[in-house]
Amino acid sequence: MKLFDVVNVEDALSIIKSTFIQDLKVERVNLVDSFNRYLAKDIVSDINVPHFRKSTVDGYAVRFEDVISASTSNPTKLKLLGESQMGQVCKFDLDEDECVYVPTGAMIPSNAHGVIMMEYCDKLNDKEVYVQKNTLFNENIVEVGEDIKEDEILYKKGHLINERDLGVLAGANIKDILVYKDLVVGIISTGDEILNINEDINDAKIKDINAYILYGQFKKMNLYPKIYPPVKDNLEDIINLMNQAINECDIVLISGGSSVGKKDETLKAIESFKNSKVFVEGIALKPGKPTIISSVENKLVVGLPGHPLSCAFVVESLIKPYINSLFECKEDKYIICEFEYNYHKSKGREEVLAVNIKNENNKVICMPIFSKSSTIKQFAKCDGYIRINRELEGVNKGDLVKVYLF
Repeated sequence: MKLFDVVNVEDALSIIKSTFIQDLKVERVNLVDSFNRYLAKDIVSDINVPHFRKSTVDGYAVRFEDVISASTSNPTKLKLLGESQMGQVCKFDLDEDECVYVPTGAMIPSNAHGVIMMEYCDKLNDKEVYVQKNTLFNENIVEVGEDIKEDEILYKKGHLINERDLGVLAGANIKDILVYKDLVVGIISTGDEILNINEDINDAKIKDINAYILYGQFKKMNLYPKIYPPVKDNLEDIINLMNQAINECDIVLISGGSSVGKKDETLKAIESFKNSKVFVEGIALKPGKPTIISSVENKLVVGLPGHPLSCAFVVESLIKPYINSLFECKEDKYIICEFEYNYHKSKGREEVLAVNIKNENNKVICMPIFSKSSTIKQFAKCDGYIRINRELEGVNKGDLVKVYLF
């Protein structure tokens, strides 16, 4: 492996994007099943929301000119026509010195200018109300289409539907949605020391950590991750499991065995397939240098480092942006923070650094977490990470940095 002839992260991502253009399939699902799915088409509202003028408070609908001089010391007496019922068309129109009671969310008379809250009104009897306040035009009123306008684009193609979006779509009377079908990602862990989740720990063996970190990462990306049983450092066994995964999945990731040790068999396994091509044998990323990017049967096959931190950050740096580009998803959650430390790095390699975030003296501050790439607890507790450009020699205390959130 040419691990000293590494490719920078931008070029590696460019290779993946230009080489692996997935044939994404779509399906139409009902509103509930659209949760956490990528939109395959812009969603446009066919209606105004609301489609009628409604009150935002419990109070009395009035005309502007009838209450213009109303105050606590000089209340205005209005004739009460009746009550607008929830869920029904308001049957009243206001004439001079008239009002209508409207509960929150109810339709108001078509010629009402505002709604006076009950707190500023005294109901004398079933026919008369004293109003102690004037109104602004459209005060406490939601106009037709004020929330959503007819023909408005609610969400663009590639948007990942969240729980709040479901309410918006329901309000806009969207019953079914065109979404992309999930891509299947095969996850293979290699190593003589790796145990299945159901096996008891013994000798110098460890549990399959990477498979479950990767599973969570891809589940969060709304892909369908498929974990295969860990395979020993046996070339023939790795080839057989790879062959199964390539036939069953759209993308295959192999963690462990991508470095230069005598038992690192990933590259040999990839090259054993007739229709295979290796594009990258090492990326300029810390942690994550021993990464292989290849094609087998025209499918993306990536050899990932065995250390959990390295494995996770390669996915964040390469696979996640690739997936976002496939679905035309532009959502990347980050916040700007002030760095709390003078941190030095080697020039020429991009570095990903896990950080924690805190609020201090009205500032949002982040501090690095120093942990080895083989450890997992500190990584699990971090709030996010920063990317330090390969041309930089580090980050200075007080610098503003972009923290990508997990």
